This record gives sequence, C-alpha cells and structure tokens, in this order.
Amino acid sequence: MLPSYHHSYTKARLIGALLKIESFTVFSELTLQIDNQTYKPDICVYPEHEVNLSLPDSLEVKEMPILAIEILSQNHTIQEILERFAIYFAAIVKSCWLIVPIAGAVIVYTSPEKAQLFNTGTVIDDQLNIKLPLNEVFVN
Repeated sequence: MLPSYHHSYTKARLIGALLKIESFTVFSELTLQIDNQTYKPDICVYPEHEVNLSLPDSLEVKEMPILAIEILSQNHTIQEILERFAIYFAAIVKSCWLIVPIAGAVIVYTSPEKAQLFNTGTVIDDQLNIKLPLNEVFVN
C-alpha cells in the first residue's frame, strides 16, 4: 500500500523531531519479525547505537524497538493499528504511538490498556522519558 501525501509529510516531520533526541536511533519502516510473522511500523525507535553501513544488511530484525509508531492513513483502520499494538506489546515493545494527522493528535500507549491523548502542547511519554513539542510534528 502506498502512503498518502499527509502520511508521508507527517512521518518526515516526526522522524526529524525524533532525530533531535540524541539518546535514540530512529528507523523508518523497519521490518520486525515477531512469532514468524513480519510487521512494519511506520517508525521504530531504539536506544542509541551506532549503525555500521559497511556490514551486511538485514531485511528483517528480531530485536524489538522500545517505541513503535503508526500513522493513521486511509489504508488502515484504528482497530487494525490497535491489534498491531497488542502484538508489539506482547513482543516487549515498551511504548506505541498512534499519530492522527487530520486531528493533529498523538495517542501514546504505554500498554494495550493505558493511553494518553495529546493534541496541544507537548507529547509526553513517561515510559521512555520523551517530551516532544507537537508543533515540531504538526504545523498550525
């Protein structure tokens, strides 16, 4: 499925904002292998580590990110994303974010049952100690 114009723009702005946080390494559309299935979050965030581009590449990774981010688009329903979040949490992902571009909102899930909505000010993910101004993601 092809990403939409808004999806692509929001993803680029979010990656740009996350790259400013030096304690993380950020990946776009990294394929995760979970229980012999593959999943491709829009953005994966890992604790900071060096990426050596001279080493052999991998098409799939088994190491789970600490944060998986999905951006809502016309290709997916919220229910589909929430079902993926349950899988990510079961695989020991610490936090999942649902980005809703049309609403200028970020919903931070720190478990399948615990979520917090941010549509003004700063996104706060206490689980990962992230504070991200929403104006770095969504332009008013």
